[in-house]
Amino acid sequence: MTKMRQKVKGCVVFDHDGTLVDSLAVVVQASNQVLAAFGKDPKLAPEIVAGMIHPTAPRLGLLAGIADPRIQDDMARLFGELAMRSSNLALLYPGIEEMLAAIGRLGMSQAVLSNSAGIFIRSILERLGVASRFIGLVGADEMPAPKPDPRGLLALLRRAGCEPSQAAYVGDSRTDLQTARAAGVRAIGVTWGAHPRKELAELGFDVLVDSPSQLVEALNEVRSTSRQRLDDRLAKVRGAR
Repeated sequence: MTKMRQKVKGCVVFDHDGTLVDSLAVVVQASNQVLAAFGKDPKLAPEIVAGMIHPTAPRLGLLAGIADPRIQDDMARLFGELAMRSSNLALLYPGIEEMLAAIGRLGMSQAVLSNSAGIFIRSILERLGVASRFIGLVGADEMPAPKPDPRGLLALLRRAGCEPSQAAYVGDSRTDLQTARAAGVRAIGVTWGAHPRKELAELGFDVLVDSPSQLVEALNEVRSTSRQRLDDRLAKVRGAR
């Protein structure tokens, strides 16, 4: 007997840094090590974190005041090596492991799309014991163009057999919101990452969540309601705040 394909119950794709994983210490340390190697002064953590909306190469170029894309690429390669050496500093945010398990019980496919390098995110999520939760772990070097280009996200949805109307992209920055909009999926912002709630609220996410358990509730809506019914409920949630 031919086995019937399981019906897709929705798909959620996550950003990595600042959403699933607190890797800020890794990024700050490796960034300053790269700056030192290129003869530049170190930067304070807030400036480095603010630049994380950009892919690695241009981000480092902005920090160093270097516009040559070839040198930026050299900086990015060095950053990747240094970040891997200190990746043990990265940790899951509290409640993430339980959240991923709960989303799995909803029957939703899960994946990760990041502007960090693919080997970096895979090594961290494997070490933290959650990599098997995801159908795909894709970095900026493995998609046609970095976020907010939507093609990496759309490719993951196709892999999951999921239409954009059944999906959500979860992140903590303007770039994540733009990626979701470009792909035609719901945009969910998390407030426990690098950017404060006030800043995210001004961007126009469909909904903001303050804890992993709230994210599970929001994703349950994605799974079980039509787009219009979900939009109506999200509007009521926003109006109640």
